[in-house]
Amino acid sequence: QDYDEALPQIPIEQPQQVPLRRSIRERRHAIPYDYIVFLQEHEDDIGLTEDDPINFCQAMQSSNSQKWIDVMKDELST
Repeated sequence: QDYDEALPQIPIEQPQQVPLRRSIRERRHAIPYDYIVFLQEHEDDIGLTEDDPINFCQAMQSSNSQKWIDVMKDELST
């Protein structure tokens, strides 16, 4: 038995190909190109001198220790 002859022949439409749409939006990186440069400039611009202490112990041993204590108290109270 040939079942194909019993079924009506319905033409199958081929789906039309739709051209892909490309975005014309300008793409930007999440992190700007100058971000690293900005960080480097910031690190260089913090205004430390060679005499400035870089930790608590050095601040307490310096000749300006009382000034450091006063500034720390002021900072903690705000």
